[in-house]
Amino acid sequence: MRLEIRDHGQPLTPAESRAVLELAARAETEDGSAPLSEQFRLSVESRDTDVTHLLSYAAGSALVGYAQARSASGDEPASAELVVSPEARHQGVGTALLTGLPGAARVWSHATGRAAAAAAAFARARRLHPVRALHVMGRSLVDGPPWPPATVPDRYAVRHFETGRDEDAWVEVNAAAFAAHPEQGSLTRRDLEQRMAQPWWNPEGLILIVEADDPDTIAAFHWTKVDPPDGPTGEVYVVGVSPGRQGEGLGRAVTILGLDHLRARGLRDVVLYVDEDNAAAVHTYAALGFTDREVHRQYSRAST
Repeated sequence: MRLEIRDHGQPLTPAESRAVLELAARAETEDGSAPLSEQFRLSVESRDTDVTHLLSYAAGSALVGYAQARSASGDEPASAELVVSPEARHQGVGTALLTGLPGAARVWSHATGRAAAAAAAFARARRLHPVRALHVMGRSLVDGPPWPPATVPDRYAVRHFETGRDEDAWVEVNAAAFAAHPEQGSLTRRDLEQRMAQPWWNPEGLILIVEADDPDTIAAFHWTKVDPPDGPTGEVYVVGVSPGRQGEGLGRAVTILGLDHLRARGLRDVVLYVDEDNAAAVHTYAALGFTDREVHRQYSRAST
């Protein structure tokens, strides 16, 4: 087995990127859950300078494992994700990738079902312990408890995101709304444009509550997502409220506007991701009929 490392400023080649995504697809087929989250997948193909790529090759030069570490953000340590090809498991590939990661990096597991139990056992055997939980919640858009109409105060108006107009304002309000969030709050305009280049991007799905007398000032937003674009399930991708406008019910209102939008598109189901320690958001979503479906966990070495 051979381990190659592409450090900061050394992006993967197009051929390497394709091999990594193909490996991740095989693992997803085997396990029933995607091993790499969205930002990590995007960084496989981008030239991001704040990531390290680790590639594990078998004797025959076939790619059998991949890991990625992202640099620390603010007070948060580096984060990482890894995946091993189904046919190469229990051969030390995962351990080698873990050993090659920066020592303080915390490793995400997005496994579900039986794969989650295997991931937890892998972590315990290597003295990793869970430090963060990300809940996947969902609800039907056609059945279940109804949600109330959205109530937006008169000083505000509702419109959709406009390409070429709202990019910088959205990045600014997103950074302010998620200043304490290790991933979401660090998104740059380049990160936004990466997502706008994806097949699922739809500006009408990014709903803005703006000042009625200053429609370029974003007070709150709900970015909905449908991936694949012709699929039956939508996502509450990001909901944010400007810190100076919190406490006015805008988060609940813009969430409901997004649910209305997804239902109007003919979708039948909706999911979202929320940190376990974000009690206010969990309460809001539960009150709107969302329930737990999965839990993803982040692990840390015993010394961090």
